[in-house]
Amino acid sequence: MVSPLHSNGRAELRDEKVVMPFGDLAPRPDIRPEVLLKLSGKLQTTLELSQLIEIFFNEIQQAVLIDGLTFNHAPNNILLSQGKASVHSASYRLQTQQDYMGDLMFHRSTRFREHELANIEGLLSTLVYPLRNALRYHEALAAAFRDPLTGAGNRVALDKTLSREIELAKRHGQDLSILMLDLDHFKRVNDEFGHGMGDRVLKEAVLSMTDCIRQTDMCFRYGGEEFLIMLSSAEEAGALRIAERIRMSINELRFTGDKGTLQVSASIGCSSLKGDDSMESLITRADEALYVAKKHGRNCVISDCDMAIPEPLDRQTVPTPNPNR
Repeated sequence: MVSPLHSNGRAELRDEKVVMPFGDLAPRPDIRPEVLLKLSGKLQTTLELSQLIEIFFNEIQQAVLIDGLTFNHAPNNILLSQGKASVHSASYRLQTQQDYMGDLMFHRSTRFREHELANIEGLLSTLVYPLRNALRYHEALAAAFRDPLTGAGNRVALDKTLSREIELAKRHGQDLSILMLDLDHFKRVNDEFGHGMGDRVLKEAVLSMTDCIRQTDMCFRYGGEEFLIMLSSAEEAGALRIAERIRMSINELRFTGDKGTLQVSASIGCSSLKGDDSMESLITRADEALYVAKKHGRNCVISDCDMAIPEPLDRQTVPTPNPNR
């Protein structure tokens, strides 16, 4: 339900000696039934959160004039705004017995009066359940594009997102880079420490990656212990700095199990978008750079631009990998 603003549990002694709670004295919503009916009907027409908030903002202007509103649902990292922020605001937490559905803040250049706040609370009662349904739909869609073990994006999400970002980067003349990352000697982790430890390593590695990238960047599980990281508006030099930061962060991870302490490392290949690139060619160059990083001893970062300089080492001359990596 909507958190009440007017009832505080105290009471007032009136002339006729009847004790009345202050909540009973607070202004009541003064909204025409047809307005509530129309609003309720409009809110039932979509499961898209952004559309739902936009409809609510536009329709409630018939009952309360507001400059803007902000919807925040921290658990799902959702922040939506309509209109503009102003000096005065009124905040509400939307909650049922089972579900937290976020916080709404209404903005206006003048103070809200008591009867206007009462109207807002009446209007919010029509939003609660459509909002709950929209949140569940949003969570279901997110789960369909997320790797269930690590929380990284899955291959379906990768194909949709990367192809779109490449098109936008070309259209607006922006930089775009990707990193292909592979955890070194991961088979040994599973074989010697067990698959439970392997799952722990994958989860912690993804946390390390996401801690090192910006909110505009995205991490996807490409397959097994291999990941693709999309870096928006990042040229080669910037991408290599992020890649090195990720490599160092993963290399600092330590895991303790029945068979002792485990240290992990990662090899990373980097490629940056060119004018004639497709999604496939961009990934291929990053994958080839990753292969070179593996051939040159692992636990390092190689750019596709560096591959023409050192020739791939012959199998007989590949340095013996450090078993602790």
